[in-house]
Amino acid sequence: MAKNAPAATGTEQATGFLAQLGTLATAITDLSQVAIKRDPLINARTKFSANCDETVKLIKAAAEQGKFFKKLPDGYLITFRNGNSAMQLSGAAHFKVGDAQAAINFVEAAKAGAANGELDDAFRDSTRAPRKDKGEATA
Repeated sequence: MAKNAPAATGTEQATGFLAQLGTLATAITDLSQVAIKRDPLINARTKFSANCDETVKLIKAAAEQGKFFKKLPDGYLITFRNGNSAMQLSGAAHFKVGDAQAAINFVEAAKAGAANGELDDAFRDSTRAPRKDKGEATA
């Protein structure tokens, strides 16, 4: 609170956020009672988008390699990944482009395709298998 700010009056407090909290939302004291499930496909798209942005920054900065690319003597090798798994796109996992601008265009097009759901099958196919419980591993 600022030094010169006037003190809140009783009527301001009665109409403030904390006074209205009970009518605006329901308080939760035990999060185990709330079923929060994250959609793995949305998570994959979000991470892919962030990795695409990082890849574009690195290519613009003339980096030699990054998560999705490696600079070659005559262009760039692009490999899109979902986690540590290379994604198969139209039957191939690795793509070559001629220069930095072509690499940036390719990565940005892939980012747009992922946002539009075009890469959903590739995300599903490259997803790591769920971990087995200890009981399942010994069974």
